[in-house]
Amino acid sequence: MSDQPEYGTCDSLAATVVGEHELARLITLIEPEALDVDRFRAVNDPELTPVRLFGGLIAAQALRAAQRTVPAKFGVHSLHTAFLRTGPPDVPLTLVVHRSRDGRSFASRTVTVVQSNQVICILTASFHVEEPSPVHESPMPIVPGAEEGEWSPPLDPDWGPQRAFEHRGRLQKVDGAVIRQYWTRPVGPVPQDPALRACLFTVLTDFWAMLPAVESIGLDPMGPTQHISLDHSIWFHRNIPLSEWILVEQKSVATVNSRGLVFGSVFSGDGATIASVAQEALIRGAEGY
Repeated sequence: MSDQPEYGTCDSLAATVVGEHELARLITLIEPEALDVDRFRAVNDPELTPVRLFGGLIAAQALRAAQRTVPAKFGVHSLHTAFLRTGPPDVPLTLVVHRSRDGRSFASRTVTVVQSNQVICILTASFHVEEPSPVHESPMPIVPGAEEGEWSPPLDPDWGPQRAFEHRGRLQKVDGAVIRQYWTRPVGPVPQDPALRACLFTVLTDFWAMLPAVESIGLDPMGPTQHISLDHSIWFHRNIPLSEWILVEQKSVATVNSRGLVFGSVFSGDGATIASVAQEALIRGAEGY
């Protein structure tokens, strides 16, 4: 399987150039500026996310700040993000890292993200030194390959962060639940650093995490609906192979009291489980429900 996209038309080449620019910009934005040992400053780009802060990017910046306070041998194995409020994209963020635990094989960090003296996000991340063990994992769903079958582009392909990735997806309904599957990969090469790849993956997992919950109650995600991430969790089972296509499957679990919950599984092209994802979102239709 090729590591790079194949380009056949002027339109695809132009889209790739734009996407590579957005990818480079995302990588730059993910890296916070150190203010002191446990305090960092992060900025967002209003051209990339012009309306409000993007939760996936905030979580990635907070994770990167936490990574900067643990030894390199510790890789992130889980993160849990609570989004408390949104904010404008042109005001810098202050990221304060609390060193909750430093053990021989595990380390834990809590990152408080502050904008204009208000806490907008709290991320808890746990890190683990890799160790051998027996393996169990659920099988990858049987789907056509990224270069095969009928796959559709994302719902909003011109939205800034999405342009940094290629996406080929489809929607299915099983017993009333919506299942979304899509292949994705960056439009260009990314650094080999596993820690940075985990941050880029964190951005990626927040693109459409809530869509199955919205669609399962008959709402149009591109229509006059309100859907806002409340919390987002990722469990990293393996290093993220961002140089190849990966398969994401997201299933709606329940939507009750205007809150929808979606679970997701992520697989490498050869079928290995590389991550599990969960997101809860506030969902309201045009009538307020």
